[in-house]
Amino acid sequence: MARDFTSKTLRLLTIFENIANVSVRDCFTDNDIIYYVVEEGDAKRAIGKNGVLIKNAEKIIGKKIKIFEYSPDVETFVKNMIPQCKEINIIKNDEQIIEIKVSKNDRGFVIGRNGQNIKIYKEILKRIYNINDLQVK
Repeated sequence: MARDFTSKTLRLLTIFENIANVSVRDCFTDNDIIYYVVEEGDAKRAIGKNGVLIKNAEKIIGKKIKIFEYSPDVETFVKNMIPQCKEINIIKNDEQIIEIKVSKNDRGFVIGRNGQNIKIYKEILKRIYNINDLQVK
């Protein structure tokens, strides 16, 4: 799925790639947070020892950064993105829906205040895998 990057997004992507020395698969901003999807195996390297690289990038860019590690397998990617996930069910029909099960204690955190986290997860899944919905059970 092709993603359209603005010149601002491309600049943020390039700055982060240069700081962390990793390849970024996708990047987008939402409010004051920048979300980067890095290539498989690059998440630890992007964060750096004791978080030094990500803290440095946040200081330079002036925004909070969240990193997700890509996987060609959508289930693995969902587990990378939402580690609290206990079970994943992919409904392959015209809708392309993923249902995840999380514990009652983790449900609020996964969804986020005013649904902010789930909105981001849905956006990432739509952009990378063309998944139309993510449901938390």
